[in-house]
Amino acid sequence: MVEARVVLSLEGDGESVVTLDDLRRRAGVSPGHARAIAHRLVRKGWLERGRRGVYLLNPSQHGPDALPDRDPFRVGRLLADPYYFGYGTAAELHGLLPQAGQAYYVVTPGRSGRRPFGPSEFRFVHCAPARFFGAESLRRRSIDLRVSDRERTVLDCVDRPELAGGMAGAAHILAIAKPNLRWATLADYAIRFRNRAVAQRLGYLAATVRPSHRPPRAFLDRLRPPNGAAYVPLGPAVVHGRRGVHDPTWRVVRNVPESQLYAEGRLR
Repeated sequence: MVEARVVLSLEGDGESVVTLDDLRRRAGVSPGHARAIAHRLVRKGWLERGRRGVYLLNPSQHGPDALPDRDPFRVGRLLADPYYFGYGTAAELHGLLPQAGQAYYVVTPGRSGRRPFGPSEFRFVHCAPARFFGAESLRRRSIDLRVSDRERTVLDCVDRPELAGGMAGAAHILAIAKPNLRWATLADYAIRFRNRAVAQRLGYLAATVRPSHRPPRAFLDRLRPPNGAAYVPLGPAVVHGRRGVHDPTWRVVRNVPESQLYAEGRLR
């Protein structure tokens, strides 16, 4: 049977990622017939859909029922190109959060939305091409992934804390990352991000969270807002409101109570 022959051929060559062109060549069929083969293999559980025209091979050792591989990182890397795992997902991979939860964040300049996969859910986060930077390769369980580096992970989580466990999660991530951060790189990223409000929040948190690990003065000087800059809320106003103590140095409104900001535990 042509489908079994194709699957055995792919496994024999150690392939795990399959394209329609791979199927066409291995089966010796037309592009239209290759799409039909792919459709049948997906229906039978031998292939898992990735992004358009790309599939993940489910190994035959999973048994006669061809149970799909449920490793979300193995699947998630195929869902967008280019991409990187970001926010709470990246924080978990870097050891900055103990567990990121059921949602896996895939950052891409392309589409956005959600996609369920077994017990996991992938959430695509759109990123403007000019802001799509700061990713690195990370090997996990013999799989190469694209993941935001520590500095970009910190910046992203301060920008959108709701994707990292809220303000408590963002503060915790920064606190754990502090001893190993490349401060000049983080400042470069914040400036390149071109969002003054995010830079102010980042500067304030860097100066106050885990105070025993104070950032270099050069980092703080680069991010410090000019006199007369507009005040910005520390946490999302839709969650925490706009009222709070005004910090004149960073022009930040401390609208997040310490009991919420340090809900994960305050680190010295």
